[in-house]
Amino acid sequence: MALLRNAARIARAGLPLARGAPAASPIGSVRCFMAPSAPRLGHNLEDHYDMAEFMCKMHSPLGEYLVWALMFSTFGVTFVPMLHSNYYFTGRFLPKDQGNTQLCDDSW
Repeated sequence: MALLRNAARIARAGLPLARGAPAASPIGSVRCFMAPSAPRLGHNLEDHYDMAEFMCKMHSPLGEYLVWALMFSTFGVTFVPMLHSNYYFTGRFLPKDQGNTQLCDDSW
């Protein structure tokens, strides 16, 4: 309780928490909605340890399944209407190779 009381007292007084000169921000001292974040100069090893669950396949595969489902759904969105249109007009999903068409040479 004493820690909370001291923190509230410091916040009311407006005293700086750190001693010494304030550190200069590399991107400026004013932050707003569109201000860029400080550059993160890391490397791939840090990402490996930051995402240990992902690297060790400990995460749920639901997100990956969703991505695959979206990729396979592009087949349904593009080809199924064409196949259905073929079936509606000709009675077969895919036309015969070198089959007859309704356009003839004499029809022009």
